[in-house]
Amino acid sequence: MKLICPECSSKEIKNEGDGIMSCQKCDSIFDSGPQWTSYNPETQIPAVDNLENKGLNSKTILKWQKETRTGNLASRSILLASEEIERISNEVGLNDSIKESALEIFSSSSKAGIVRGRSSEKVAAAAIYTACRLANLPRTLDEIADKSNLNRNELSRLHRLIVRKLKLKISFTSLSNLLPRFATKLALNNLVQENAQEIIDLVEKSDYRQGISPAALLGAALYISCKNNKIRRSQLEIAKAVGTSEVTLRNRAKEIILLLKS
Repeated sequence: MKLICPECSSKEIKNEGDGIMSCQKCDSIFDSGPQWTSYNPETQIPAVDNLENKGLNSKTILKWQKETRTGNLASRSILLASEEIERISNEVGLNDSIKESALEIFSSSSKAGIVRGRSSEKVAAAAIYTACRLANLPRTLDEIADKSNLNRNELSRLHRLIVRKLKLKISFTSLSNLLPRFATKLALNNLVQENAQEIIDLVEKSDYRQGISPAALLGAALYISCKNNKIRRSQLEIAKAVGTSEVTLRNRAKEIILLLKS
């Protein structure tokens, strides 16, 4: 039975091989899937061409269409990952350059075998976090994990796997970049923020920073600054805001206080 284009309903469909179909009328690309016998609007596969309507660069779309046609990537994985990257990026306020970087990371991850046996959506979420880290954009594990189907530990493990397999070079996230966002989130004044920045500067000049979670250090600096300036914010409030545990924040705060006294 002939297929119908899910975009324009044309019957001019060309089989590109490996289950990939293209519409000769509107140039949409879609996966026929072994279950397709007739067109059903409720089960249609979204065309790659639709991504252009979501703000992605046309050059990126053309590249992904080419990779889909040549079988370099499974089209269904591309579509699922693209939609997840678009959804999460919009919810956490990421621009098109981060979206495109995440798509490239997902593509490379697929070629490296990382996607095999894993959910495309989960790898896509890890690709977004990795893209943010590469761009030194202040987004935490918890912010991305909250919008995805992963917890922070799963996201962290997938991120580290991507970095290792793709041999990416990622520097430490600057606490100074994260500070203004969380100071605003906690409704803290400029005096508290400036004092926290001073604490962060001292910590970053020491060797203490190595191997310690940026969220925990940031939370500890904000907590100490609140105490110094007699601003009432509980450890629990700050820990929840920056995405760490109350126990971790308390331990880091104790260590930083000792560091500041030395």
